[in-house]
Amino acid sequence: MALFVLLLVFETAAMELILRRMMERSGGETALHEVGRNAIWSGVIALLIALPIAAWVASRIAKRLQGVMEFAGRIAEGDLKARLEYGGGDEISAMETALNKTAERLGQSFAEIESSRRELATMLDSMQEAVVAVSADGQVRWSNAVMKKIMGSEIRAGRPLVHSVRDPELLACVKGAQESGEVRYGRTSSMAPGRIFEISAAPLPAGGAIAVLHDVTRVEAAEQSRRDFIANVSHELRTPLTSIQGYVETLVDAPNPDPVMTKDFLQVILKNATRMNRLTEDLLALASIESPDYKLGMQPAKASAMVQDAIDALGGLVVDSGIDLHYAGAPDATVMVDPDAMNQVFGNLIENAVKYGKSGRRIRVGARALENEIEFFVQDFGPGIASEHITRIFERFYRVDKARSREAGGTGLGLAIVKHIVMAHGGRVRAESELGTGTTFLFTLPIAERQAQAADAPVSAQVER
Repeated sequence: MALFVLLLVFETAAMELILRRMMERSGGETALHEVGRNAIWSGVIALLIALPIAAWVASRIAKRLQGVMEFAGRIAEGDLKARLEYGGGDEISAMETALNKTAERLGQSFAEIESSRRELATMLDSMQEAVVAVSADGQVRWSNAVMKKIMGSEIRAGRPLVHSVRDPELLACVKGAQESGEVRYGRTSSMAPGRIFEISAAPLPAGGAIAVLHDVTRVEAAEQSRRDFIANVSHELRTPLTSIQGYVETLVDAPNPDPVMTKDFLQVILKNATRMNRLTEDLLALASIESPDYKLGMQPAKASAMVQDAIDALGGLVVDSGIDLHYAGAPDATVMVDPDAMNQVFGNLIENAVKYGKSGRRIRVGARALENEIEFFVQDFGPGIASEHITRIFERFYRVDKARSREAGGTGLGLAIVKHIVMAHGGRVRAESELGTGTTFLFTLPIAERQAQAADAPVSAQVER
């Protein structure tokens, strides 16, 4: 365009110069006629020269503007890598340069936004809580991996939340947060079978709401276990305490107590005091085993020697009860154990067999070798245990027959202690029983060759809570 203007200026100046020279050489009508004719021819020639140049300039400008339009279209479609090829120093080149810089900045901004979005998605997916965001019209905007795992394919972006989640408490919290503009809290147990969630729903600045579901199933189970434990301990202590109090009050109120009656009462008091002492000792033992600081003093021991030592140590108890304690054989394989803890395991199991399998008149104690471990067993031939109780007999204070257990002097903690000690040794414990044929308690210990490194240092107990 600048070249075209320069050409017109040059043509005007040339014609003015020609007219002046012609006027100087001639005058009158002849001179004017000659000047007019030359002016016309000069204009025609200038026009013929200017038109192609103007067309070329216009075509070049149109092509560059078309490129700018195509560039704008690609940017509008999301292609932020598009760039204009520019050259020269005219105004269009300056515009192309500015547009390229704008596109580059847009690309950087969108890259940062996308990076932030991915980081946010990763953070939300790594959360233990389930998260779902809802738009102002009730559509699911996004949800994290935990929420998708809970709801499966039911929940997805663009679908109404009410069609994805049927839980009324969650829907009420989300709706309340949207309408009130405040955080709403709730609690539900119908989102997933056997699981309990605490809900918090907060409004979003642009409308809609975000809901966070915190799984409190384990917390609730632990709290229920604590409540049950306190209730059981209180019940177990209250019975002997009530008995002791009653007999003591009777002795105190009697003006001249009979010596025979006094002796009988004192024996009952002693029996209940002994029961309370055993319960206290078992509670302390269980608390110690469940403590994170509980450590085992591991030593190598042969399985056959462990079984024989258990029989020798408890032989007196069995003889007094009239039961035959039989050695059922055991391999000489070596295991790593804490001797005191294993004595407690065998003592609890054999004492349990004496109490509840006395009618069978016989107890077998032995061990057998498995692939990588030794399985020990204590078998009685008493009335046995019904199948519905087998999976729960290792729970604290669980009794198959509560009246019979209290009569036998049991605390309800012996098998729980056995379970935790065996688990601390890296083993497993279970029971097998059939009504009328007796019960067998079995536990495993790893063979020492499989845990050579554990033989040189105490092992921290890994106890199931």
